[in-house]
Amino acid sequence: MISLPSIVLIDDKKDDLESLQDSFIQAGYPCFPIHYKKDDPENISGVDHVNLSMIKPRIIITDLNLQELQIDAKTLVGPIAEVLKRLPIDGPYLLYFWSRNKEHVEKVINLIFERHKEIPLPLYYEILDKAKFKTNPEDLNKEIKKIFTGNPIFNALFSWENRVSSAAQATTDSLFKLAKSLDPENISDFQLKTKKKLEIMLAIIGNEAIGVKNAQEEPGLAVELGLEPVLRDHIQSNYERIDNNSIWHQAANSIGTRLDSKFHSDVIAHLNSFYHVEELNNTSPKNKRGSWITFNSAYLENSINKPKIEKNLGRSIKALLNEEFLNCRIGTSESRSEARRDTKLGFIELSAECDQAQRKTKLNRYLLSAMIPIEHEQFTFHGTEGRDTAHAGIYRLPKIIVDGKEYIIKVSFMYQVGAIPDFNKWLGTPMFRLKDQILSDISFRASQHLTRPGITRFD
Repeated sequence: MISLPSIVLIDDKKDDLESLQDSFIQAGYPCFPIHYKKDDPENISGVDHVNLSMIKPRIIITDLNLQELQIDAKTLVGPIAEVLKRLPIDGPYLLYFWSRNKEHVEKVINLIFERHKEIPLPLYYEILDKAKFKTNPEDLNKEIKKIFTGNPIFNALFSWENRVSSAAQATTDSLFKLAKSLDPENISDFQLKTKKKLEIMLAIIGNEAIGVKNAQEEPGLAVELGLEPVLRDHIQSNYERIDNNSIWHQAANSIGTRLDSKFHSDVIAHLNSFYHVEELNNTSPKNKRGSWITFNSAYLENSINKPKIEKNLGRSIKALLNEEFLNCRIGTSESRSEARRDTKLGFIELSAECDQAQRKTKLNRYLLSAMIPIEHEQFTFHGTEGRDTAHAGIYRLPKIIVDGKEYIIKVSFMYQVGAIPDFNKWLGTPMFRLKDQILSDISFRASQHLTRPGITRFD
């Protein structure tokens, strides 16, 4: 899939659109112009004729009056709202209005906020005065260069995003330099030899990454995993070539100063999720390392299955919750019951990383886990000293957000289940996947708990 430029230009007048596009091209910024079509009744948004799935907008510059309507905020907002609904906006973006009517911009923005809650709000909005810049194209060129630096946070994030993209290009370039023929007899010979060498190199990379048999089944995954270490190295090399370290200080002037987490508790769980959690859906595989899968509620709540569960786990679900995950010696009977009822039991896949990478896992290993809603946090501390786990064989993750709700996740090393995912009736729905850094810590702690070397030497 080709990702087109992140700068999107929209206007119903071709001359004005081309004038704006020329200024971006002269400044060296690739952009994607969209000619708004107002006279096609089947083109409801005015931009339906464009394959918008190929665009990832970061800067949107649109004419304020797309349909040449009466100059009034209430009439101007409709077409702009329809365009913004159609654009695939998922992250931070800047919104500029290319117009002669600056006085209506703030009213239009406020109406978007009031009437169209489904439209993501811009990080920053401003106007490019069409009347001024149409008569002075050089001034427009200068103003365009300021667009990227006008908002410090956007400037820092967008610059980083582009450096990562450049690192991917550098990875491809370095591979091509190794593969290209240095002594071709002619152009056809160059193409043939270079193509053949690239094919061999990509095959070797893929085979080495996940093994020959697995690479045959999933060649795309094999090659991309194989290229990942080189990409990471190019990203790290870019750190030394950051044009201006001050852009990050301008974006967040608290960088380099110690922050008290007590005063920023609202962002802690979100950051933990950002680093450690990938949310899944019902169709996600259950055998992927780090996947957190619910205990199948249909099986768990069936009274016929309770004796089977107790026999396999050695105790009832209520006793297990009390012993492993919740301190049910505090609170009222009603609050304890509510905490147990709201706690989700599940399993986290934690097979050996090397076996997963090489597709050698025969029987997936799952550890019993619990998701406890943050409102029941009082029941997650144990003993008079307020330990955060019942015993050393339990791992407590940092607070995370799953499906918009904050949870405390605990994993028990005491209860391990070997299972074939597609056949095991205990495994329910995948909810999220823990990422590599936190998985490495859980694996390390689990191995510490499972081993006790004893006497090893006397010297």
